[in-house]
Amino acid sequence: MNLRIAAAPIVAFAVGFSMSPAAAGPCADQIAEFEQFLQEHLGAAGTAPQSVGAQLEHQPTPASIERARQNAKAEIAAALAQAKTLDAEGKQDVCMDALAKAKLLLNP
Repeated sequence: MNLRIAAAPIVAFAVGFSMSPAAAGPCADQIAEFEQFLQEHLGAAGTAPQSVGAQLEHQPTPASIERARQNAKAEIAAALAQAKTLDAEGKQDVCMDALAKAKLLLNP
């Protein structure tokens, strides 16, 4: 596996959560609160849907577990980035929806 490809989601996840809200929009406080939670719980990665292999009772490998964890973190980071964009645009309802999606991805 190419190390740069494997590290890309980790870097994107860390960068996405280290940024503070650029503009204080309607749901900036909730975004900041969620980001603070993520900073305090760096191991939080969320979950992913059960794979076909798991349904067939195949045991996961360390690599597949790490890949699933990184995919879940990337999805959370994408939903949080979307919430920030919507917040900056003043779209409170859809911002809150995107933030709720990020929270759901973290703890379904």
